[in-house]
Amino acid sequence: MPLPYYNIIALFFVLWLGGFAIYMGCNHGLAPNARLQQFLRYLAGAALAVVPIAVAAANPTEPALLLVMAASMSWMIAYPLLYHLTNRHSSPDYDNQIDIAFGIYLYGWLSALFLLLPEAGAAWGVLAFVVMMQAVVLLGYYATCHVVLDASGIKMLQETNYNEVIEFLRSYSPLRVVGMALPVVMLAVGCVYVGATYPLQGERAWWQLAVVGAVFAFTTIYMWKPGHGLFVRCGLPQLYQIVREYVINNSQYIERRSERMESLTVMPLHPMQKPHTIIMVIGESASRDYMSAFTTMKEDTTPWLRSLAAADPHCVLFPHAYSCDIQTVPTLEKALTEYNQYNGGQFYTSCSIVDIAHKAGYHIHWYSNQGHLGAADTPITLVANTAHTAKWTEQQLNKEQYDEALIDFLDEVDPTLNNFVVLHLKGSHFNYENRFTEASRQWGEPGNHDRITNYKNSLYYTDSVLNKVFDYARRQLNLQAMVYCSDHGDIPNRHRMPNFTGFLDTRIPLAVWFAQDYAALHPNRLAALQQNRNRYWTNDLLYELMCGIFDIQSNHFREENSLASANYRFQLQDLTAMDGRFRIADDQLH
Repeated sequence: MPLPYYNIIALFFVLWLGGFAIYMGCNHGLAPNARLQQFLRYLAGAALAVVPIAVAAANPTEPALLLVMAASMSWMIAYPLLYHLTNRHSSPDYDNQIDIAFGIYLYGWLSALFLLLPEAGAAWGVLAFVVMMQAVVLLGYYATCHVVLDASGIKMLQETNYNEVIEFLRSYSPLRVVGMALPVVMLAVGCVYVGATYPLQGERAWWQLAVVGAVFAFTTIYMWKPGHGLFVRCGLPQLYQIVREYVINNSQYIERRSERMESLTVMPLHPMQKPHTIIMVIGESASRDYMSAFTTMKEDTTPWLRSLAAADPHCVLFPHAYSCDIQTVPTLEKALTEYNQYNGGQFYTSCSIVDIAHKAGYHIHWYSNQGHLGAADTPITLVANTAHTAKWTEQQLNKEQYDEALIDFLDEVDPTLNNFVVLHLKGSHFNYENRFTEASRQWGEPGNHDRITNYKNSLYYTDSVLNKVFDYARRQLNLQAMVYCSDHGDIPNRHRMPNFTGFLDTRIPLAVWFAQDYAALHPNRLAALQQNRNRYWTNDLLYELMCGIFDIQSNHFREENSLASANYRFQLQDLTAMDGRFRIADDQLH
């Protein structure tokens, strides 16, 4: 038997038993029938995968076929291994099998391509690099976040805009950025070089090419068939489908709006007779653990809010407020609507704070310094676009846009109308040193990159912006109520993580202020807020809080869910984060 056939037999066992070994080593709680099923699946896959090079009498140790093996193995190993490393201590059973099967068949599919069109070796080198990028992305994400990429991570990446990418890269030294990029560039160059320089040797008879072509045709259908092929059942494509379905469902929010608005009834209980303004400020990544208004600390990071709460009995701070999630979009899709962790609803079928304000007779302005996140409309954007006016600050590549730019928008608000104004801050979003002007720096020297120091500076700057908004609106817009709440918290001495690692990310500020006239007109609401100031609360109940502040009755408002109600029903043991997976009562710092 010629030497290549010994190599082919060895290749067959590597694909078959190697794939099975990966399966056994990277999964938990496997039943005997599952092990047997995959043992036989990988046997059939390996047998078919080696047919092209066996028929063509090619040597599997040729550089082009070693490249094919590297691409196939990268797919077989990356997702199952990283999933296992992430979940081995927390999940009793999981069964990642399809990535391994896909990798085995991928060997046969790619080797058939190299054999059928060897002169296109550079193109096949590019294709091999694209295949291996799946492993590069997974490994890079795991190295950064210490968990396997999941649906939450894909949503976070999708919602990240170009300025955030630049800021993230700038948080590393240039040498480290080059160190991260260089292996990827070298991998790309290496794949193209091998494909172009080492095409498969030898002439093949027509019947050999026919068999190779038949295997290629079969594996193409089996691997890539829409909806049922191996590819769409692999780990990353399945996650993409989950996120895609989420985006498609969210698109129904606008489509169903007329139906929601038609069924929505809102009755203001004690309407104010003269034009006035209510402002809701949505903060970003602000942790009350670093805010002097909520926590005793050396640095006075929130002097205005602290002083206001001390001097004005109509300003109520809530030291036990928590975010319902640790990412902006999944938090605000609940906070802005009646959809929450406790009612089993869905975002795209729920009424929003903006819908309530419309029905209550307010002219609604939405101003954001967040930019349009990602390529698709997020729930935040969908809600914002239902306002009478929705505007975003101009986001320019590589240019910082500070939150005080939002104050200029307030000149557009007509003081002769009843106005509901939403301001969405950039707040303390990483990278913190880009969140405040140098003139507002209180701690550290210019050019200081200490994260905690700059985080405190960003909170101080946010406090000054809140002060300016408050003063302007009182002078010009007859401000009667103002609410400030962050989307989620942050842990400033580490990079942002997409997965739950503790409650420090959820400990947020909440502050409510009433003007004298508003307090007199709605005394029960102010009394309830003061009574509930030490109660526990998650910000997916912000919708109900705002309904209470609007002081309405509605078929889409449950009074007992509102912190502005004497009937507020939630106790510490009732509250959760991350869609009910974590109990707020388990926060040892509460």
